Formats: sequence, C-alpha cells, structure tokens
Amino acid sequence: MLVRSINMKGKRVCCYLSMVIFILLCRNVRGEGGGSSNRHNDTHRPLDIVFCVDLSGSTNGLINDLRDNLWMIINLAENMEPKPSLRIGVVGFSRPSFGKENAYVKILAPLTKNFDFVVSELYKLRPSIEKGDQIVSAAIHTCLNDMKWSDRNDAVKMVYLVGNGMVTANGHEYVRYCEQARQKNIPFHAIYVMKSANWFNELPGYRRIAGLTNGMQTEITINKPDNVPVWTSVTSDLTQLNLSYNSTFLWSGPDSGNCRRAMVASDSGAYYATNDAFLNRLYCKSREHYRNNFSYCDIVSNTALVYADVGPEVSNEYQNRIKELLTIREQLRIQLNTHFPSEDLNKIQQAYIKGEMPDNNILHRCVMNILYRSWGMR
Repeated sequence: MLVRSINMKGKRVCCYLSMVIFILLCRNVRGEGGGSSNRHNDTHRPLDIVFCVDLSGSTNGLINDLRDNLWMIINLAENMEPKPSLRIGVVGFSRPSFGKENAYVKILAPLTKNFDFVVSELYKLRPSIEKGDQIVSAAIHTCLNDMKWSDRNDAVKMVYLVGNGMVTANGHEYVRYCEQARQKNIPFHAIYVMKSANWFNELPGYRRIAGLTNGMQTEITINKPDNVPVWTSVTSDLTQLNLSYNSTFLWSGPDSGNCRRAMVASDSGAYYATNDAFLNRLYCKSREHYRNNFSYCDIVSNTALVYADVGPEVSNEYQNRIKELLTIREQLRIQLNTHFPSEDLNKIQQAYIKGEMPDNNILHRCVMNILYRSWGMR
C-alpha cells in the first residue's frame, strides 16, 4: 500500500516537475548538501580522513577491501564520542591511467560529507591492473597540498597511506613532505600491504613515513575475510524497502544525474559485495542526516524550496503534494532504521575500545584501531 501511494503521488507531481525545476534554477535555491560538503558548519569537532591508496598491480584487490568496508568505517566513526563532523576523501596513486604528467596520482574524491559520491567513485575503478609506477612522494604531496583540509584549530586530520613498494622511487623527496605533514599536524598512518617478495626492503620506508609524521604503522593482507559481522540481529530482507525509499527522490538540477548515479552505484556495489556491506550501507541511509547530501539535486530534500513562499507560479496544491512525499520518505526512513538495533553497532565499537578487536592484518580493523586511538577513545 505504501509503495502504491508513493507511485501515485510521484505521478501526480511528475507533470509539475518542469515548473518546479525552472523556479529552482531561476531563483538559485540551492541546499547545503553540495557546497557545505567541504565546510564544517556545525558544532561537532571536525574529523578529516584521507585514504591514500596504492592501486598498482602489486596491490590488486586493495580497492575492494576499501570500498566494500567503507560504510562500516563511516558508521563506526560517526558513532564515536564525542560525535565528529566527518569528511572523507580518497587519493589514488600508481595507476598508469592517472597520467605520467601527474606522477600517476589522482584525487578520486575530495574531502566531503557526501559518502555516496566517494563510494561511487571507488566502484568505477577496476580492482586489478598491470604493474604501475609507485611515486609515494607525489602521493604525499597531493594529500597535503591539493586536499581542502579543515581550517578549524580543533580539527583532527589524518591520512591512511596504504600500499607497498619502495618509497624512494623519487629519491628521498618524501622526507621533505613528511616534515610538512608534521608541521601541519597531519599524521600519515602507514599501512603496508604484505604482498611483495621484497617486503623486507620496502617496509622500513613505510615505518619511516609514519615516524616522521607522528603516525602509526601496521601491515595488512589483501582480501583477508573478517568473520565478525556488525548487524547480527538483522534478519529481514530490506531490498524492497530500500527501493521504496529511493523512489521518493525527485532529482532536479545540473547535478541531479551524478547524484542519482552515486546513490544507485553505492547501493548496487554494497549489495553485490557482502550482506554486511549492504546492511552497513542501508543503516547509513536510515539516519536523519542522509537526505542532506542531496538537498541541492533533489526537490523533496530541498526544504528551502518545499517550505518557501515560492509565489503564484507554484500552487499550494502541488507544494503540499511534495510535502506529502517528504512525509512518506521520513516514514520509510524510520521504518528502515528500526531494523538496526543500536546494540549491534555499540557491541562492535566496545570491542574496539577494549582492545578486543586485533588488527589481524585486515584493512578496516587497522583503520578503526588507529582511529579510536587518534580520537582518544583508547
């Protein structure tokens, strides 16, 4: 019945969308979802995390470990106390397609609160390629100077440098950038990928980067499974509920195509990864702040438009119908959220805090153990 109601209301407002979009664009009514993704306009302490990942042939499969577990990392990070204002960015290096002129380094996602965009960009990448040149110093330089870090004095900033190979491919230039990182109070937590036969020569370089930047260092094995799921209490199939929730979005504006594709790619990527990845994704969508990510490209999310006095061009009838769709979305969000007991997430978090979740050479465990120490929870 609820899905049928959504479809009926969607059809009733569909014929009116062109007028609303016209007003939206002409009046430049833009929400906070896009522009503020790179600003901290709340009272929570900023937490900026950049993943700087080696995507060469020697780390094939690493991208799967990151993108399939990123929703869990986000949920656990946002569940910390005190609650952070989290932004995530990703820098890739060592892929030939990134260009020799860029030293094979590319910003895959700038620091942002729109995690759909981050994850969808990661799913565009092939998990495996041939060998690439690893210029670690260029990757460090990009993280430091091309990312728009928070300017708040109390911000916690960090980079997870994940890869292998010799860090001296460009001489010892990396040392100079490490000194800059220490001056900027941006530690590089070096996570070495144990896949190279030359690890005994490569590992000391990663340790030195961590030491020079006041970071931590550890090692991982690619595609090592973690048999500790988060949502042990969730037994329902939430696929249809998620589709019903998605149908309440009325995309509009120049960025609407990118927004819609980011949501779909994040959903499908998690769905085809693991059940726990999909559940972590849906839990993130069930939280109140999720819709704010799309307030600049979804009419229903844009409360500045929905509740504004938009004038005689828009009748109260159509504005009320959009409000009704917003109400239906909120009902679906609450319904989705009730499937995720907070005890499940808190149980995993307490295990990390008490030191009962060892790294076990698993990427997301290393990330979380370092993060809890950095945030002062361990």
